[in-house]
Amino acid sequence: MLLSLVSFIVTAVLLTLLARKVRAGGTHTFDEKIRAEMQSHRSRTLDVAAKPITLLSIPLLIFAATVALVWWLYHSGRNNAALAIGVTPIVAAAVGQAFTTFFPQPTPPDATEGKDGKTPATFPSGHTTGVTAEGLAIAYVLYSEGLSTPAILAALLAWPLLVGVTRLYRDRHWFSDTIAGWIAGVAVASLSIALYQAHFL
Repeated sequence: MLLSLVSFIVTAVLLTLLARKVRAGGTHTFDEKIRAEMQSHRSRTLDVAAKPITLLSIPLLIFAATVALVWWLYHSGRNNAALAIGVTPIVAAAVGQAFTTFFPQPTPPDATEGKDGKTPATFPSGHTTGVTAEGLAIAYVLYSEGLSTPAILAALLAWPLLVGVTRLYRDRHWFSDTIAGWIAGVAVASLSIALYQAHFL
């Protein structure tokens, strides 16, 4: 549990420092370079490959899958596991919303507009935050409960990386947004793991 709390503190500090740098415009030049590099590799084949990865990062689908997993764990008598995984998407959404409110960053020029005609806030990448938090928390809990296989663990650990890179490739986020999403996701997962290790239920 101590290691999980240390991980949370370290990632929280890193996220705060990065947010301050973004707010001061200190990441703009680097973000532009990464964006130019990613967009120079766009192709029809990669566009097709990116679509299923994008589908696997849709918040509604992740929430539905989480609810199903929590229900199964709860009815299997694994209450701590169900609690830890159940709170993960809630905390991830709260963290993402807090930062997009206080540290707004303009989206890349070609980003899709929101329903209100405005481009959504991008820091940190909400998709990357949620997927990272869920992937890491679920991987740890399933492994600890003896319910995982090497293939499942590999998929859960690769999921956040693929989603983050795909968000960059599809020009939905700056690189600093994605890095922040990974960091925020690790922070949230660390809290969820600490909760699991505390054995409240």
